[in-house]
Amino acid sequence: MKRTILTFVVGVLWCGMTASAQWRIGVTGGATYNVFSMDKQYLTDYQIDGRWGFTAGVSGQYDINNWLAVRADLNWTQKNYRKHRAILDMMDYKYQNNYVQLPVMASFSVGGQKLRGFCNLGVYGGYWLNSYYKGSDFNNFGEYLYSFSYKQEFNSDRDQRLDFGLLGGLGVEYRFAPHWAAQAEVRYYYSTVSTTKQYMRVKDYRYNATTAIQLGAYYVF
Repeated sequence: MKRTILTFVVGVLWCGMTASAQWRIGVTGGATYNVFSMDKQYLTDYQIDGRWGFTAGVSGQYDINNWLAVRADLNWTQKNYRKHRAILDMMDYKYQNNYVQLPVMASFSVGGQKLRGFCNLGVYGGYWLNSYYKGSDFNNFGEYLYSFSYKQEFNSDRDQRLDFGLLGGLGVEYRFAPHWAAQAEVRYYYSTVSTTKQYMRVKDYRYNATTAIQLGAYYVF
């Protein structure tokens, strides 16, 4: 008897979930603003400023029911920043860092059939693809100002190219057609992995914290 009741309850829950379950795929794109933090140690006059960048990717989502979904993205995201000195203002380094990321989230939503608000919570893994830096500096020996633009060569002993962290996002969705939806979202990526490996006696931890403002278009099956 107990087994019969349990089977009935599981069957009802499964039917309720599958009745509203549906897949969706889409594309996303927008802007990022990255804040880079580091222990400046004795470099007290160094200033680290955030910089804008871009993000773009593809997204897949499985709507379990009316308010809960599981979502995964694959995106290219820039985590840029600027480094300069307060005293020697001729020194100005601008860094462009390109990452590929795989966020996996639980998506919670509330609202009507056409207009809904949602919240995304999850984790992400990423890989540091490449890095470029440009700007200007002062040559102390020749006493002249020069400009530069380089691609950074990674050092396997120093650079940590794997990235992991937490994410959260808030957004709104508008279903403008039976099978089409548009989204606007503000998302925050908090990296828990330093971009530098701790191979020296003096620890040198450096982290990215990235805000993404993005739009998306989805086809709902």
